[in-house]
Amino acid sequence: MENLLFLQQILLSIGVGALIGLEREHTKHQRITGLRTIALISLLGNLSVMISQLSPNLSYIPYLSLLAVIGYTFLFYYFRAKRLQALGMTTVLTLPLAFILGIFVGFNRYIEAIAGAILATILLFSRDYSHMFVRKLTNKEIDDALLFGTICFIIFPILPSTPVTIYDNFSLNLQSFFLVVITVSIISLISFLLLRFWGHRALPLTGFLGGLINSVATVASLSSKSKEKPSPLYVATLATASSAMLARNLLLVVLLSPQIFSLIFIPILGMIAVFILQSIHPAKPRHETEMLFEQPFSVVSALKFSAVLFAVMLFLHLISQLSPRSLGIAAFIGGLISSASVAVSISSAQSSLGITTIEGAYLVMIGCFASLITKIFTLQTSASKEFSRRGIPVIVTSMLAGAVLLILTAH
Repeated sequence: MENLLFLQQILLSIGVGALIGLEREHTKHQRITGLRTIALISLLGNLSVMISQLSPNLSYIPYLSLLAVIGYTFLFYYFRAKRLQALGMTTVLTLPLAFILGIFVGFNRYIEAIAGAILATILLFSRDYSHMFVRKLTNKEIDDALLFGTICFIIFPILPSTPVTIYDNFSLNLQSFFLVVITVSIISLISFLLLRFWGHRALPLTGFLGGLINSVATVASLSSKSKEKPSPLYVATLATASSAMLARNLLLVVLLSPQIFSLIFIPILGMIAVFILQSIHPAKPRHETEMLFEQPFSVVSALKFSAVLFAVMLFLHLISQLSPRSLGIAAFIGGLISSASVAVSISSAQSSLGITTIEGAYLVMIGCFASLITKIFTLQTSASKEFSRRGIPVIVTSMLAGAVLLILTAH
């Protein structure tokens, strides 16, 4: 059994080092620090742990060996930079990293070693993509990313986890509130990054990513462009943007109220299916398309969403206190502004609003319908006649499918 464990650790330590070395030798064509060298460095890390376990007096061996590898690394970098005028440190830093991964294997931390090797290899292999990513970022986007990180990792953890009474009987859990804002912002951020680097290659993909950020703004941009430059793909893009809005709202509801989610899942899935059928278009764009908007993600947009979300939550609370029967109208008005805010407000405050799960499902769907009606109004007033003529029936069909499925599901 001990021999089998020894062989397993030897092979695994060689494997994690070889994975990193394979990438270095393949990508950078390294002749000195390639597959074999880095695999042996990782093996040395494993063997240093094995030696340290032979006697308590040898427990310092792995750490002393790591210092020796780091010293060798700096000497290697110095002579390499002096002789070849090569100042890159990435390959050099893989040597102590491989040694540490070998130490992990020696201490039976197999998952950590394998995960570390895979992540390191991915990071090394993504050199060209990471450089392209950094070059395309603007100062404004970097500032927004730093501010967003400050909100996520500094401000959010110190917020009170208990509900805070803000007005009358209206209480708000600030951590839960900002967690929703952060979730929506992360969806928008990921969509923005994908949109920035790949979305321009296909208009329907641009519409889907834009719909995750702001479907109404996406449709408004499409409408204005349809008058300048007609395209058969505009209807498909409208469909993907609306599908993204519905999918985002569904995700928010499942995080906050699985009970309401179980009732609206099939209706929203049916609506998305209608849109997907319209987004399948045989025509291919002959040229790359432009982004629908320049800066779809920013801290300002996140703050605007939080303000709208708070206003909708307070509005629904006041309506529930003054006239509970008017909640449907309130959800519709809120949906005209932001369907995501209605979905979050209803799902998170179902008990405080005094509504049943079925009523909550209807209110969330009303918010989604209101957002789609906003798109119909946008097409009617801003889009070309052809785009409006073809796009509005798609939205109406989707709404009818959702309404019928909701009635069947709820009853």
